[in-house]
Amino acid sequence: MNEAFYLTAFSDAADQLLDWAGMDAGCVQAGASVFTVETHIRHLGEVNIGDPLRVTTRVIEGGGPKLHLWHELHVESRLCATAEQLLLHMDLSTRRPAPPPEAVGTWLAQAKAAHAPMPLPEGFQRHVGQART
Repeated sequence: MNEAFYLTAFSDAADQLLDWAGMDAGCVQAGASVFTVETHIRHLGEVNIGDPLRVTTRVIEGGGPKLHLWHELHVESRLCATAEQLLLHMDLSTRRPAPPPEAVGTWLAQAKAAHAPMPLPEGFQRHVGQART
């Protein structure tokens, strides 16, 4: 799988999460959206044409203007890639960060609370060229 498709898979997972949270086309029409600030992808294993993909997404920070996500891409039981993403909720009229719509913020805060007891994942907050500790 070409590297661009890993980003597409993670972007689709973030879009699905936001849709579940209520951030849909109506939110965008009302002037609320998210902009991606940073994405760090680690390619850990090969993915071939026809492989069934499964992406899990964890909310590290959510409910306020920042949305910090951790994604894992699996083929069967194999972890093939991870992505750490930072997004900002935006007011499209000002093009500035803003709190998300109330219902969206509540849903994301609940997801964050549900995920909080989990240990931080291997590779969290790594950057390119950083040695493993």
